[in-house]
Amino acid sequence: MTSSINHCSYSSIEVVDRPWFPYLCTEVEHWEWRTSGDGHYNFWMALSGEGYLRCETQTFRIFPGAFFIFSPKQNISAAHYSGPRITRFSAHFHPLCNGERTSQITDLPQLGGQVQSLSQAQRQIDVIMRIALRRDNDTVLAHKLYNFIAQCTGQNHVNTEAALNERVSEALRIFREAPASVESIAQIAQQLGVSRSHFDREFTRQTGQAPKHFLINCKMIEARRYLESSHLRVGEIAEALGYKDIYFFSRQFKQLVGKSPLQYRKELQ
Repeated sequence: MTSSINHCSYSSIEVVDRPWFPYLCTEVEHWEWRTSGDGHYNFWMALSGEGYLRCETQTFRIFPGAFFIFSPKQNISAAHYSGPRITRFSAHFHPLCNGERTSQITDLPQLGGQVQSLSQAQRQIDVIMRIALRRDNDTVLAHKLYNFIAQCTGQNHVNTEAALNERVSEALRIFREAPASVESIAQIAQQLGVSRSHFDREFTRQTGQAPKHFLINCKMIEARRYLESSHLRVGEIAEALGYKDIYFFSRQFKQLVGKSPLQYRKELQ
């Protein structure tokens, strides 16, 4: 759920980690990100691509226009799964009250927000990045960034289902971190204490993708990492991902990636 900035809490910000931030980039195709213990606030917005982001115990979808304001010391992980690569904007800051840093912010963190106009947000980010790249006026930069954050959080767009429910969140974690351990979707449903049909419906409704297809995609991402960074043979990779039939694994890989595992590895050389 998003809510408006409490302007009595802070009325300006100090931009930190200059000149590296604010930061705008398009990530690699199977990007992953983990961070914890940062001593600042972080405004984070996706401009393209889809994936999932976990903050402490909650999991959220990443999609164009989704934004988050993370508080210091939060444990965050995120990943891209399929489709266009993720382009993200990120800015690190400290909130200020009467010119002094303050940590007593009642409205932060804010997780799972969504801007009403992505095109307008992109135009504002373009302006912010042009100022940031000049590196000659951090006061103007901080003012523009504060106004942008205030506008995003003040749009009163309330998404009561921004966070995925606990069962879907746990399934996502298992699919992402240990896809080879999943023998069947029915096994996962039983492990989570629901029927297979109920799990299929809830997972598909909340993620937009059937659990079987999501699991296969996670396995193919792991397969690509093995092909890119290890010397394992294709059969050994298939076995590591829980496949008993190397030919079935190779067919699935080609269906999703567009080339066989051997072709994929050869083109990396």
